[in-house]
Order: sequence, then C-alpha cells, then structure tokens
Amino acid sequence: MTEPEVIRAEGVSLVPVPVGATLDTLDDLTGGRAIGRGWPHEDTGAGLAFMASGGWTWLITDAEGVIVGECGTKTPPDEGTVEIGYGLAAPSRGKGLGTRAVRALTDWLLALPDVHRVVAHVAADNVASRRVVERLGFTVDRVEAGEVIYTRDRPGE
Repeated sequence: MTEPEVIRAEGVSLVPVPVGATLDTLDDLTGGRAIGRGWPHEDTGAGLAFMASGGWTWLITDAEGVIVGECGTKTPPDEGTVEIGYGLAAPSRGKGLGTRAVRALTDWLLALPDVHRVVAHVAADNVASRRVVERLGFTVDRVEAGEVIYTRDRPGE
C-alpha cells in the first residue's frame, strides 16, 4: 500500500502522524502545529493506536492549520477492504470539517490500486457520525452489536 501523505481538500488537510508519535510526545505528534480547543479528545488515543495494528493515522487540520481531530485506517487493506475511523474535538463538530476530512480520506484510499472498499463501523446512536458517511455515499451493510457497518466501493465496482 502507498505510504501516507498529506491529503488536502477544501478547508481541511490530513497530515500523517509520524510512526511512534504518541500523546506522550505531543511535540513530535503535532509537528509544531497549533492545537484546537478540545484536542486531544477522549478518542484520540484510540485513533493513534491504529498505527500499532499496521494502520495509518492523520491529524485533521482546519483551513488555518489548527489540529481539530484525527482519522485513519484501522489496519492495512485486507483483500481490497480497509476500515476507517475518525473523530473531531467537540468544539469543531457541526462545521462540515468531519465530512470534508472523511471524504478526502475515502477518496484517497479508493484511488489506491489495492483498495476497492472502505468500511466504517459507527455506533448506532451516533447520529452525527452516521450522517457523515451517509452523505458521502456509504451504504448500510449490516447492523451488529450496537454498530451500523457502512461500506463504500470504488466507483464502477
């Protein structure tokens, strides 16, 4: 799989987290970028843990370059499928940043030759997160254990 790179989209950028960076090494993690209110948030540690299982994590920055969240792949692709996760600090929610970040990540992943399907597991009661993936063309695959599992395939597949 291609190495992670900076992904830019309208009003948002995804900046790869350096391997080995943790919340304990915040300066290494942020690369000197400004940190938005509420970040890191309660799920940031889980997002950084993606790297331990071979996935990638990106910091989500707003138009001013301020860190507002993180997103990434939970593991490397498996038979063309990769699962994503994402989270924003509470003060940055409801502004379209999550939608733009997930769109940028999903489009980048589906353009890779070894990825043809992106999966997102969303808590059934997380209406805002469910709206994000639904707006981006993800469809419900199934519901299990309190989660709605969404998928989006590469166009034409």
